[in-house]
Amino acid sequence: MIDGLLTLYSPTALGVIFVLVWSATAIVVTIPAFATRGTTQLVWLGGAGFVLTVLAGVLIALAVLNSQGKVF
Repeated sequence: MIDGLLTLYSPTALGVIFVLVWSATAIVVTIPAFATRGTTQLVWLGGAGFVLTVLAGVLIALAVLNSQGKVF
């Protein structure tokens, strides 16, 4: 069973998982932005963009560290 789980830690598998995580987060975080109008909408979109940028940086860093064998 452990051998089957090890394929989830390959760089390609983690890349696909991270894209799914990022996409789901993008949908959840931007929902309030589309429920408002005007300046409030811009604030929500700016906050969502910041959160998604930080999340992308963390996920890319984890993917690179995994491909180098330093994590997981």
